[in-house]
Amino acid sequence: MHIAQWYFIINPIAGNGRGTKSWRKIQQLLNQANIAFDFGISTYPQHSTHLASYAVLKGYRHIAAVGGDGTVNEVINGIFSQQQVSPASITFAVIPIGTGNDWVKTHRIPTNLKKAVQLILEPKTIEHDIGKVTYHHIDTLQKEQRFFINVAGLAYDAFVTKASETRPKYGNSQFYYLYLIARCITQYKATPATITFDGQTLSYPFFNITIGQCKYNGGGTNLVPHADPTDGLFALSLYKNIKSWEVILRAPQFYNGSITNHKEAVTAQVKHIKIEAPSDTPAYVEVDGEWLGQSPIEFTMLPAAIHVVVP
Repeated sequence: MHIAQWYFIINPIAGNGRGTKSWRKIQQLLNQANIAFDFGISTYPQHSTHLASYAVLKGYRHIAAVGGDGTVNEVINGIFSQQQVSPASITFAVIPIGTGNDWVKTHRIPTNLKKAVQLILEPKTIEHDIGKVTYHHIDTLQKEQRFFINVAGLAYDAFVTKASETRPKYGNSQFYYLYLIARCITQYKATPATITFDGQTLSYPFFNITIGQCKYNGGGTNLVPHADPTDGLFALSLYKNIKSWEVILRAPQFYNGSITNHKEAVTAQVKHIKIEAPSDTPAYVEVDGEWLGQSPIEFTMLPAAIHVVVP
């Protein structure tokens, strides 16, 4: 069997339903550039994960996600959940057609289709860190794991992500996220938790906990401006007791990264994180915008785990 150079995984409903139309344009650009490719189209939740595992096991070593942050996360999980091939031998690219496209902001990967395809023509790559999180299923309490390439959030981040599961199919993600912040802030109570990282232990009611390899999540918020996806460390930002009125008043600081200067903020760069909370008020976790489950939660760093195409 002849293996084409690239295997593309497409989310047809990404970008407020523009995925299929975008893919037709991308195919034209690939053919014009004489890039050999095969592809699979996702048709159900987690299908992109299955397609990515299939592609690796079939011999593809260049895999591209065509979609938003959720598609990127699913494809990464497919690459890392298979056991037969080292993910370090894979080259991963993204053509962003989502509504938020938060992961690409750190790398300044263009959302223009022609420019994004051009990156694949002459790929420059970095060795990108990947995070692994273990958590517990909210109903069965069974231990589960997930990989992530961008940002994990607990406390308020997870609360908003859970609320966003009811979001309308169409609409601007940043404006909708701002709406969720305003709606959820009056309902949320700080999460009592104990967090242990690199020999330190802190116990507080936390407003928010953000763990990043890259800088942006939630439609462009920048709560971990010290994140570097190639340093082998998680960027950790803890926000202990920010009042609800401050969240609204300081909204611009959540987007420009300066919220880390708040007197209730603690920042660090760490390799391993463990989070525990009382059983009657567990801490919840989301990664790359996907809501997962509850505490106890543990984060492990996989440094330089995959080659990623960047400008």
